[in-house]
Amino acid sequence: MDQAQSPADVNPEPDRPEGADLTIGVLTAGESSSLQTVVKIVQDGMLTHLAGLSAAVIHVDATLPDEQAGQVEHIADGIRVVHTQPARTMSTDGGLVGWGEAVRTVLGASRTLQARAVVMLNAGIVSMTPEWIRGLVQPVLKEGCAFVLPVYERGRYEGTLTQVFVVPLMRALFGHQFWHPMADEFGCSGEVAQFLLAQDIWSTDIARQGLEFWLPVALADAALPVTQSVLGPRILAPAGQQPPLGSTVGRVAGALFSIAERHEAGWLDVRGSEPVTLFGAPPGPAKRVVAIDPERMLEGFRQGVRDPLPIWERILSPESLGDVLVLSEYPTGEFRLADHLWARIVFDFLLAYRARVMYRSHIAQSLAPLYLGCAASLVLETRSHPEPAVAQAAERLACAFESEKQYLVDRWR
Repeated sequence: MDQAQSPADVNPEPDRPEGADLTIGVLTAGESSSLQTVVKIVQDGMLTHLAGLSAAVIHVDATLPDEQAGQVEHIADGIRVVHTQPARTMSTDGGLVGWGEAVRTVLGASRTLQARAVVMLNAGIVSMTPEWIRGLVQPVLKEGCAFVLPVYERGRYEGTLTQVFVVPLMRALFGHQFWHPMADEFGCSGEVAQFLLAQDIWSTDIARQGLEFWLPVALADAALPVTQSVLGPRILAPAGQQPPLGSTVGRVAGALFSIAERHEAGWLDVRGSEPVTLFGAPPGPAKRVVAIDPERMLEGFRQGVRDPLPIWERILSPESLGDVLVLSEYPTGEFRLADHLWARIVFDFLLAYRARVMYRSHIAQSLAPLYLGCAASLVLETRSHPEPAVAQAAERLACAFESEKQYLVDRWR
């Protein structure tokens, strides 16, 4: 449903000289131009959609000189920029340099400013618009939502790791039908900011490697209402060299597996899934076309069968391993990795990760070739069909994860 409201729908509280109705967190690494762009978007969003509210942009940058940290710039339209450094710098192979500690810094500053709503943005997004501010804030201030997840317009085959791994696994475990169960950007209430700061997560690997996955899980686990808001396309500015696929898959898989282990009480008895409230119209097919080569992906899958096979022998059930070996002999035109097989593969990896059958990093990274096989299968099945075929295949896969969950639960207990 479309929940867009006029500015008058959100009633500002009386001015607090040292506070702010809204705080917007922005992490940079010395990119002054990207900060200026975000500040301009915030200005436009406040003026158009949230007139009468005060706002503070919490600028987090580990490269700030000490003399600049703590400085405040007063901007027009009741907005100011507070420059700060994270308490400590955290970096990951996945490129989320300092993001976990930046979130913690923003939440802490928001508590100090007594903010009613908190937004976290990525300064590297070039597709951000003033409507993003409205989309992440108004569900909190108008509807009383605790936490707002973004929903993006995706190009065909864009974000296949999310489509075939993150979404179905998170949905099967926790029972929430999130379009995008990752808080890459988010909005939350001031009360939720305090709740999150009180959790014992911030010194863990989850905070360093997978905070964006943990945030919606933690809120839902605490029975705090999580909702979704449609923002539009998410396009990042060109970055440097991307990390190897194994590192990316390993980081994501390791984070999700660790979250599953930490929050087992929240999913072991969950069966099926429920829709989650969506603010805005569901995104239609994106016009962007993502170039993807299933032949090359299958080469990676077949190479994986040859290389990490000794690892897979310790992770996969004999039945799943046998099916994978048979699949590796199929020609491209006949290759299909069945949904139920992929679900059992992922559950086998989760079980092996929990049992620590070897170094956890080896387990998580060795999933990468199998992911390539699943992604190639999706492309081969749908590339000659209309756009809805991709969404239909993704929904069918999510249902397969749900139906195979008992396989996981029986072995977990």
